Amino acid sequence: MDNKHHVQIVGFKTIDYRNKKTGAPEQMKLAQCVVTSETVDKGPQIVVGELVMPKAMHETPIGSYLAEFELAVGQDLRIGSRLTKLHPIGGASSARPKADTKAS
Repeated sequence: MDNKHHVQIVGFKTIDYRNKKTGAPEQMKLAQCVVTSETVDKGPQIVVGELVMPKAMHETPIGSYLAEFELAVGQDLRIGSRLTKLHPIGGASSARPKADTKAS
């Protein structure tokens, strides 16, 4: 099974919420993506959608990536996929955000 796909991140949407158990404020970051795939039946396909970004990847810059996924079981017991790694490709900026040089 292929677990790597080309995704182009074109923007982000951030959703603020409160943790149900602790009441602490948290954020969910959704990457607005263009995904290119190909099937034997339909040929090349371009799909636009949102990708839930793991907290460790919240600072990922806009660009093109080879994304790696793994299967995961959600709280509703549905099987889906979870983003595990992003590898910059082509003209993507280095997936490491630049440090803020402003003095605080």
